[in-house]
Amino acid sequence: MTSSLPDESATVGQLLDAALDRFAQHGYAKTTMSDIAEAAGLSRTSLYKHYRAKDEIFNALSQRMNQRARNAVLAAAAAPGSAEERLTGVIHARVGWVYELLHAAPFGRELINAKNRICGGHSLASNDSFEQLLAGLMRQVGGQPDDMMATARMITHALNGVLETAGSRAEAEADVNRLLHLLIHGLRAGAAPSGG
Repeated sequence: MTSSLPDESATVGQLLDAALDRFAQHGYAKTTMSDIAEAAGLSRTSLYKHYRAKDEIFNALSQRMNQRARNAVLAAAAAPGSAEERLTGVIHARVGWVYELLHAAPFGRELINAKNRICGGHSLASNDSFEQLLAGLMRQVGGQPDDMMATARMITHALNGVLETAGSRAEAEADVNRLLHLLIHGLRAGAAPSGG
């Protein structure tokens, strides 16, 4: 399943797909540059023309995952439907890469941990724009406008906590859905006129 980003050369896309496949099959720690070259159908010399180390490949793979997640989040935010439906779509789009890696058992959790360790800065940099988008959608659902950025930060932290303990894709999706249910219920309750 080769799908490259528009600015990704076919060789680099093939390389990253092969690397992800090997990481998923053997884990990050046990996968070697030779394994990746073999899976991509390249010589080690050709591989080293693109990447000098496994960390560089994994970093590029992480950046590609982040870009795809960003594109999916923006598409979900612009999709037709209610604010609640778009909020749900945005949050699932944001963590879709985690669902995919958990599905790539038995090494999905190892890959998530390696991505967070090696590429954590990229994720942190994208949190601000995600939280602003999230706050805007939450305002549309209801609640106090001045609390939305703080709430968006809390939701981001809660998502990270939920996903850190999930052992499977099904478990992660179920826990994220529970979090979404609580969030949407709370926003609606905050928007409801108080009786008196």
